Amino acid sequence: MGNKLFNTPFELSLHVVLLLDVANEGLTLDRIAAYDFIAIYCEDFGVADRSLNGENGFAFSELSARRNLTKTAIKDLVIDGLVIASDDDTGIFYSVSESGRRMSEGFQSEYAARYKELMRLVVDKYKDISDVQLFVKINRQSTKSLRW
Repeated sequence: MGNKLFNTPFELSLHVVLLLDVANEGLTLDRIAAYDFIAIYCEDFGVADRSLNGENGFAFSELSARRNLTKTAIKDLVIDGLVIASDDDTGIFYSVSESGRRMSEGFQSEYAARYKELMRLVVDKYKDISDVQLFVKINRQSTKSLRW
């Protein structure tokens, strides 16, 4: 069957490093998972005219699984020194390390460039709302997509 690349902790690791490099601040696991999801399915959220990975009728059913993969990916990235975990009274936040930033800058593919471009749009659009509000927006969009 061959090696699986898509929807794996490895793929999400690449996304997380790119995402945190663009965000340039500490983010929670939930926000990372939400931002990544919105960037991948950006057409559904009015961020861009075409989703990064094309259309997927089952996109919203992926969110929970993608969050779990993101959690595994972040754990590996912290262990590898590409992501830094820090905490305060409000929770745990993840940011890109200097070696993670160099890794992100080393990705020169069209996909990586497009993902970063979309992530800038996502961060700009949703940076001022809470994680809870972000998931409410995702859930509302999920409900809308079921009606179509």
